[in-house]
Amino acid sequence: MIPLLILGLLKDCGQSSAYELLNVFKERDYRYLVHMTKGSLYYNLQKLAGEGLVQLVEVVSVNNYPEQYIYEITPQGNEHFTSLMAKYSLQTDDITLAFYMTTLFAHQYDPGQFKSAVAVQMEQTRRKIAEIDHVLDAKQDRIYDTAKSMMNNVRAHHELNLKWFQVLLEQ
Repeated sequence: MIPLLILGLLKDCGQSSAYELLNVFKERDYRYLVHMTKGSLYYNLQKLAGEGLVQLVEVVSVNNYPEQYIYEITPQGNEHFTSLMAKYSLQTDDITLAFYMTTLFAHQYDPGQFKSAVAVQMEQTRRKIAEIDHVLDAKQDRIYDTAKSMMNNVRAHHELNLKWFQVLLEQ
């Protein structure tokens, strides 16, 4: 998934450094949609360069800041982007959270501790909903409609979890 993200960002932004791509990722609040770390971005960008899917076009050094390597997508990268889009657009994955596993064995766990964990999940979920609401409100003009739709979908999933968590507390 990270290679698709990088290639897509390069298609959107044109020539960019890893630092710039990371900033666009943060600016668009894609963290609600894709899990990516700084390390995985750098690793995958280097891997894509090694495969000829992106190429280094410039090394920039300003003042005493570290050098920035500027990359662009290659024609092969554009083809790979298209193939990844086709692959992932037809793939369906289950939605899973680590917490789901604990519910399978809640009957083996101290009921008070489990209810405390559910309460924590509820608070964290409310915070995630509030963060998504804030992003959708504050960045209306900077987020693509498809990303807004995905964020609304994630929000709806969190709302559903809140209802389920309430049922768990009442059991």
